[in-house]
Amino acid sequence: MKSKRFDAIIVGEINIDLVLWRVPMPEYEKEQLAEEMRFTMGSSSAITAHNLAALGARVAFVGKAGDDIFGHYMTEQLRAAGVDTSHIIMDPTLKTGATIVLANPPRKALLTYLGAMRDLVLEDIDWDFIASGHHLHLGCFFLQTGIRGEVWKLFSRARELGLTTSLDTNWDPDEEWGEDLQRALEHTDLFLPNDDEAMRIAGTKNLKEAMEHLGDKVTTLVVKRGGEGAIARKGGHEVAVPPRQVKVVETTGAGDSFNAGFIFQYLQKKPLLDCLEYGNACGALAVTELGGTGAFRDPAAVQTNLRKIMYGG
Repeated sequence: MKSKRFDAIIVGEINIDLVLWRVPMPEYEKEQLAEEMRFTMGSSSAITAHNLAALGARVAFVGKAGDDIFGHYMTEQLRAAGVDTSHIIMDPTLKTGATIVLANPPRKALLTYLGAMRDLVLEDIDWDFIASGHHLHLGCFFLQTGIRGEVWKLFSRARELGLTTSLDTNWDPDEEWGEDLQRALEHTDLFLPNDDEAMRIAGTKNLKEAMEHLGDKVTTLVVKRGGEGAIARKGGHEVAVPPRQVKVVETTGAGDSFNAGFIFQYLQKKPLLDCLEYGNACGALAVTELGGTGAFRDPAAVQTNLRKIMYGG
């Protein structure tokens, strides 16, 4: 692993989150009050990158943002976590995206303006830079409309350069779960949907059938199940872990933090169960603070809190 500069390169979207906590659903012509508010890092990909770096991995980020307050905030937060941001394109003609999160744990509603994330295209990729990594991850597949149709090319080329690949889709706003994803999966080593996404992508209402279907398409399938834990399948072998018991403050970024934990162990070639347990613990840690990166700000505290979650004490 030491022969390359980065353990993981994340290709993905950049937007901020405005989290409103414990708020009634809005109604036209009425003003509702939130109990708490947090302005924080958003983006599935960026949260995974930030938290993977907090775990101790060498991480770089490739993406596109507006040359504006939100864009600079995001890149500064990534740099502060130790993420290389040299290949984030700051475009003054674009606006950085934003998501308003209405959080009523354990549920939340999201309203997103895509902004610059839809303008990242395959032509923006520096292949020499990609070659400096061991692993390539892309999150929020469906919202990255500029590159999603060519993710299969991105992953195929990354594999040729010696990288392993991982993919998380997040929700498809069009609810089409399209053919471009199916093509990308042909070049995916590690697929990380949640249970609802997995069933919709597979076209079934049964998770077992979805795992059998998707497990034949990728090397390793990992399905996040929220309050029911997680399950993974590789080569017909399945392992599962129960949920970790923590006090839930807010669930934004739980799945992205799970991704960070799983990938961290995966890069160290740990057994599938170890990867699943660590990812599960990272997802549990994420929900103990507001925002997807709130529980991962202090690397020393991260390690202490993860040990408490995994082993008690």
